[in-house]
Amino acid sequence: MRCMVIMERETIVHLTVLVDASPEVVWRALVDPQLTRLYRAGQQPVTTWGRNAPLEWREYAEGQERLCAKGMVMAFQPGARLRYTHLDVGGDLPDEPSSYTTVDISLEEQRDGRTKLMLWQGDFAGLPHDVRRTREAGRTWVEALVGLKRTAEEQQGSMAA
Repeated sequence: MRCMVIMERETIVHLTVLVDASPEVVWRALVDPQLTRLYRAGQQPVTTWGRNAPLEWREYAEGQERLCAKGMVMAFQPGARLRYTHLDVGGDLPDEPSSYTTVDISLEEQRDGRTKLMLWQGDFAGLPHDVRRTREAGRTWVEALVGLKRTAEEQQGSMAA
């Protein structure tokens, strides 16, 4: 997998990946709880996906449910853009607006039929250990995007079969 990492600043995550699947299939992999759990360490989104709707990332394992992260949906444009606020609830930050970062994911269909996924998360500036937090988020996103790419490409392949 080719994943391009661009560091605008040390406190912003910016990743780009090309996925051998249509934007519709990639979109489904982004928002369908049955698919997100495959590449986000068992986490599933719980939301209505409406603008300003609460968004929770929950993990369901061994009969237990655990809240992992939360935020609010800021933009939901199927097949094109997903933007939301994000706070890891297991971390050391208080649940207040200044502790949240923004995740912005956009999809672009390429001429060859692949989808270019661009992810931006930030800004971590002003948070304690901001550069470390940015690097940790970047590593987590690289793992997630590798899994998302695999999941979407498998979904695309099963549709073609």
